[in-house]
Amino acid sequence: MMRTALTMACIAAAVPVAGLANGSSRPPLPAWQTDAANCSWQWREGGGLGLWAETCDFNGSAWQVVWDEGRAAFVTHNDDTDMGIAVQAFALPYGAGMDALGQTLVAAGALDANAACAWQVTALRPAPATMAFHVLAPTDPAALAPTAEGEVPDPVCGPYGASTHGIRYFITDLRWPGLAVFVEEGQERPLFDPASITFLP
Repeated sequence: MMRTALTMACIAAAVPVAGLANGSSRPPLPAWQTDAANCSWQWREGGGLGLWAETCDFNGSAWQVVWDEGRAAFVTHNDDTDMGIAVQAFALPYGAGMDALGQTLVAAGALDANAACAWQVTALRPAPATMAFHVLAPTDPAALAPTAEGEVPDPVCGPYGASTHGIRYFITDLRWPGLAVFVEEGQERPLFDPASITFLP
């Protein structure tokens, strides 16, 4: 049920919008690679988004980030195994802020309506002045701390919120109003370049 509701919310966002300011829909090839001997960059497109993603062969196992039409998201695959969402766009009502996205996540069952969470704007990396990064984080900073037994708690703010298991955030951009893009970087550098995420013309 949660996947269906979120897919519908994301399909609503999957409309081509304005491209890069310089008229190009494809940013430069990233200057880094996870493993130059076993990985290669591929340009991926889906749902009005484009990004540079790596295809890697590690010990005979193929890792890649691909567009999943059913989930309306880019997902990480290990051979035929879905390892989770990497990038996903959500629609925001005209003039609405991130609180509206929180309501979408609650309606989809991806966020407890009573969870003590709030949106925080954070500076994750250099970005255009029009762009902002948002994290859905617990209002109690200790909520993600290990328990007395040393166990790591489940994310208080759901699968799209702040986590001890890696970096998660949403991107908004004044050049592309009406959209918020979820990014799951994980614990290590992901198999895609977050800075290359582009809204296609």
